[in-house]
Amino acid sequence: MLKGNPDIGLYNHFLPKGCELCRLGGKLVVYITGECGDSCYYCPVSYERFGKDVMYANESLVSSLFDYIYEAYRMNALGAGITGGDPILAIDRVVQLIKLLKDEFGSEFHVHLYTSGRYVTNDVLSELKSVGLDEIRFHPVKEEYLKAVEKALKFDFDVGLEIPSIPGEEEYEEKLIRWAIEKGVKFVNLNELELTERNYQFLNARGFRVNHGVAGVKGSFDSALSILRKFEDSKIALHYCSSVYKDIVETRTRFLRIIKFSSKPYEDYTGEGTIVRALVKSNGDLSDYGEKDGDLWSISPKYINMIDADEVWLVEEHPDTRRLRVSEKLVYSKSK
Repeated sequence: MLKGNPDIGLYNHFLPKGCELCRLGGKLVVYITGECGDSCYYCPVSYERFGKDVMYANESLVSSLFDYIYEAYRMNALGAGITGGDPILAIDRVVQLIKLLKDEFGSEFHVHLYTSGRYVTNDVLSELKSVGLDEIRFHPVKEEYLKAVEKALKFDFDVGLEIPSIPGEEEYEEKLIRWAIEKGVKFVNLNELELTERNYQFLNARGFRVNHGVAGVKGSFDSALSILRKFEDSKIALHYCSSVYKDIVETRTRFLRIIKFSSKPYEDYTGEGTIVRALVKSNGDLSDYGEKDGDLWSISPKYINMIDADEVWLVEEHPDTRRLRVSEKLVYSKSK
C-alpha cells in the first residue's frame, strides 16, 4: 500500500535518507555549478543559473565554499544536497566542500549528490567516497549513462535513480525500474514534471500543459501513480515527489528552520515561513525593543502601540540572506 499524500509525495517502502531530511527542512541546497554537458528540454534550471559556473547556497549566490558552511549554521542543517548542472564537472570543488562539511559538522552530516552519470568514472567515485559522500542519485539521460550507476554500486554509497515522470514515457521508465531492481539499486525517485519560466516553451511545443499546483504538468502525476502501483510490492523503494512539494513545502520547511535557529528576538513569523517586523522612524531610543539599521528601528509588531514614532511600516520578508520583501505597508504616520 502506498504511503503519503498525493499532493506532496507518495512512496511504497521508505523515503531515501536525503528525502527524509529534506522533509524536515534540514537539507542545505548546494548548487555547485550550472554547467552540464546535456541539454534536456524539460530542465527546470533558471536563466540565471543554466549553463553558468555559479554557486548558490539555498537561494543565495555565493562566491566561497565557506559561504556554504555559514548558511548551514544559519539553518542548523542536518545535511546537504549537491546539485547543478552536473556537479561532477566541478568535482574538485565538490570534494573540497564535502570534506569541509564533514570536518565541520561530523560524519553524520548527510550529503547526497545528483548527476547524470555522464562524467562519472571510478576515480571520481573513489574521490567522493574518500570524503564521505553518503548518497548518489543518477538521472540517466541516456542509457549508456547506466554504466556509471553500475560503477557506483561497487562502492559503499546509497545508490538511486531520480527521473522526471513524463507522460507517454511510462514504458521507458518502467524499463529503468526493472533494470534498477535487477542491479540492486536502492531507490528510484519519480519527480513530477515541472513547467518553469525557462522550459515552458519547450514543454508547450510538445503539448504539455500545467495542471497541478503552480507548475505541475498535466498527466505527470497520473503517469507516476500508475508506475508506483505497478511496482509497489517490489523490493525497490519508489518515491514520487510533486512540484507543489518542491516549490512550496520544501522551501517553507527550510525557511521555518532558518527562523527557528537564526531569527532575531523582534522578528515574528508566519506559518508560511516568512518574517514579519515593524520598521519605525523615531527620534527616540528604541533599543529596548529592537535594533537600529540606518535611520530606522526594527522592532516586533506587538510593540508599535507602546512607542513614540513618526512613521511605522509593517514588512514581511523571506528569512534567508536575500531578505526578499513579500509586502510592505505603512500603518502609521504622524503627518497623516
